Amino acid sequence: MRFGPSPRHPRRPERTASGRVFLLALLPLLYVCPLPAARADEQKPILWREVWSGADASKDVWLIYSGATIAPASHIHQNGIRFRVTGGYGQYRYRDLDGGKRDTFEATTAFGDLLAGYLVRLDPLTLKVFAGATYIDHDISPYDRETIVTGGEWGVKGVVELWLNAGDKGWTSLDVSYATAHDTAALRLRSGYRVLDALSLGVEAGLNVDAQAQCKMRLEMAKGCRLDPEDPDVKSLFDFGRAGLFARYEWEGGEFSFSAGGLGQLYSPDEGFKIDPYVTVNWITQF
Repeated sequence: MRFGPSPRHPRRPERTASGRVFLLALLPLLYVCPLPAARADEQKPILWREVWSGADASKDVWLIYSGATIAPASHIHQNGIRFRVTGGYGQYRYRDLDGGKRDTFEATTAFGDLLAGYLVRLDPLTLKVFAGATYIDHDISPYDRETIVTGGEWGVKGVVELWLNAGDKGWTSLDVSYATAHDTAALRLRSGYRVLDALSLGVEAGLNVDAQAQCKMRLEMAKGCRLDPEDPDVKSLFDFGRAGLFARYEWEGGEFSFSAGGLGQLYSPDEGFKIDPYVTVNWITQF
């Protein structure tokens, strides 16, 4: 459920020692590149770094995250190479039947990414692509004999972010990512309209899945499943699908956004499909 900055206007996605060390090791990379030189006739400083942070919460899950992108040789919104680091930590709870007994599982999760990429503007479309290393950890208690998404795992991650302007007022963004660590994938789609120069209102939808979700959704690509195909629980998981409304306020060098809506999840057949409310807040600044 982690989302990154948008292609044009960024927005906004474990508890092991190795995960914390990995995140701390990335911080010095934010300052290793020199500031791009400004032309003498420029009145404004070149914005070549952006930092964001956010929080996402629902009934049984919460996540906080932060990250930074640097453009070592260009403005943050112009064509050029990008380097990105991200990290986050959260907790979630789910219930399941194990041998006829209902168990409640408490879990913590953490992640960190180190990515390199490129931004290209093809007005009215802006495209960002990233690739690099990721670390994702899930610490579940008590032990869940059916899950395959547990423990820390390193992997390769790819990210594609699209931003399309539709006239002077409308815009649409699409962020897609996939990581080999726990077969984790995420998608977020937003469509907004500028009711004021600085204020956009719109709708959003998203989906977050991992290897466990793929097993229960019976995707052919799913591997390593520990589930009995005849178990009715195998048929019932729509991991974290969401849809809602958002408001986004932007200014020169930053933005703030707030979104709320419904998050659908289905962990066990006797509970049935349920929709819980969610809220998300994001803050981004460029300097």
